[in-house]
Amino acid sequence: MSLFDSLKEKAAELLGGAGDKVSELTGVDLSGAADQATQAAGGLAETGQGLSESATTAGQDAVDSATAAGQGVVDSTGAVGDTATGLAGDVIDPNARG
Repeated sequence: MSLFDSLKEKAAELLGGAGDKVSELTGVDLSGAADQATQAAGGLAETGQGLSESATTAGQDAVDSATAAGQGVVDSTGAVGDTATGLAGDVIDPNARG
């Protein structure tokens, strides 16, 4: 069970209990108001869950982009190093006797 589901259930429990107590003391039936409040809490929980999932996805996308960019730098650096080694080998021949 997710955190948001737990919060939704607890809100429903508290609102139901509070509505019952007010109804006992005042004689006014608040069961409809408690149901509406419970539905609103459920909507908020679902919205919070959606935001959490969106943030997780966005964070993973950022990590993936950074990883790809870092790999591109590594690949480019390796190519430059290979080119420099080739050029140095052409200029300095360790087997040449002069």
